[in-house]
Amino acid sequence: MTVEHLIGKSQGGYLKQIREEVRDKFPLISEAEIESLAKEIDAINTVTACQFCNSTTSRDVSEVSMHELFSRSESTRNSVLENIRGACGAVLKRKQDSVKWKLESVEEAFHEHVVSKMGDS
Repeated sequence: MTVEHLIGKSQGGYLKQIREEVRDKFPLISEAEIESLAKEIDAINTVTACQFCNSTTSRDVSEVSMHELFSRSESTRNSVLENIRGACGAVLKRKQDSVKWKLESVEEAFHEHVVSKMGDS
């Protein structure tokens, strides 16, 4: 199964990078808590490619880095998760809208150039 990180490696969105952000944001929590929160954030940030059905959207770079999301959050688990959920949801919606537009364009061209000529045979 193909997966994509909504906030990619260059924006600090891979698990190892997330783990470091969690460790920096919450220096007093245990390693087990760091791992748990990092994995929860990674799950929010990771989608199957079939959720938006187009590999070209994986080239889109997120407008916000994981570091920025951590920096903008209060120092609570819920604040960090809420901020990351919101940003990842916005990225996914933008990608889905892009794919929808591409599919609609292809469908329009298919009807214009293929279906309309099928009766000509």
